[in-house]
Amino acid sequence: MIQQTQRQYYLDWIRVITILLVFLFHCARFFDYDDWHIKNSVLSATTNTATFFLAEWIMPIFFFISGAGTWYALQSKTAAKFITDRVKRILVPLVFGIFILSPHQVYLERLTHHQFGGSFIDFLPHYFSGWYGLGGNFAWMGLHLWYLLLLFVFSLLALPLFLLIKKYSLKYINANPSLFYLVGLIILLALPGCLLPVDGLVGGRMWGGWSMVEHLVLFISGFYAFSMPRIRALWLTYRYGYLTAALILTSINMYLFLHHIMFEFGSAYYLLKILLRAAVCYSWMFTILGFSQYRLNFTNNKLKYCNEAVLPFYILHQPVIILIGYFIVQWNLPVGVKYVLIGLSSFSVVILCYHFLIKNNSFLRFIFGLGKVRPSTEKK
Repeated sequence: MIQQTQRQYYLDWIRVITILLVFLFHCARFFDYDDWHIKNSVLSATTNTATFFLAEWIMPIFFFISGAGTWYALQSKTAAKFITDRVKRILVPLVFGIFILSPHQVYLERLTHHQFGGSFIDFLPHYFSGWYGLGGNFAWMGLHLWYLLLLFVFSLLALPLFLLIKKYSLKYINANPSLFYLVGLIILLALPGCLLPVDGLVGGRMWGGWSMVEHLVLFISGFYAFSMPRIRALWLTYRYGYLTAALILTSINMYLFLHHIMFEFGSAYYLLKILLRAAVCYSWMFTILGFSQYRLNFTNNKLKYCNEAVLPFYILHQPVIILIGYFIVQWNLPVGVKYVLIGLSSFSVVILCYHFLIKNNSFLRFIFGLGKVRPSTEKK
């Protein structure tokens, strides 16, 4: 029988690498064409293309591997323990981010968008005026921490389904899924985009370029995929095929993007575009999963350190980027130099905060969603 509970280290590597890509993505948001908290006076077409490419799969893979992590978590935890852990690991950092890490980001956004003219102290009472994204200031989703909000909600909503899948998973452990399951996942992911208007809270693509429902589909898909070990074998076996498909499909998608080719909602061409987007997303995810499973299914001290640092790094990175970037974008320097300065300085600050403040402090570990200090991380 195929081992279902053995740790898949390549998922840890993917988590670490993709959070670094998210960091680079957010450093680039000062310079792309879409509106953001703070924008540089000069924008970059190259940066705009890069952020578009990353947005097509970067957050989807987070939800997919979060579904995988949920599968492994439920192998050794009861439903009650699972919910308790989610509260500690997700809800506590989210609340901290909403009230402590978000106010200065909203303030700097309002300041640079000429929507407020006073000091940060003057702004603080206004932070609780209205809901951010709906005309107000209160960052109810923690700004970049919306991922934690959706993950917590999805975990509760999907738990009954997950328990049902877990109950019957042994019946299908040796099932041999074909490549056609990929087609089914593509269609399933495309359905919300085809059926839901893009201007609503649920169907709107304000969640990292995707809708709330699409992320839920990806989360459930990840759980289901890891409940059937032979699905994972397909990623490894056909990794070059997925890479070829990803390159071809991405070329088509990028052509449409660069030539500003848009289609009307509800039309046949719009349906094809949404199917293309879903296919690009899954082909890159399965390419990454396949090659990571082939090359990165091992652990070492660096991975152990980085894997524990991922959540604090994610929580801290954007508040630091926004604060540092606010000053750097005002300097008279080329876009590339500003990007490097923002990236290097922000990365250094976040890593130093984790290593010297959070890593061995029990209270801060709790605030940032970490467990108790492990023996390997204790000071000697």
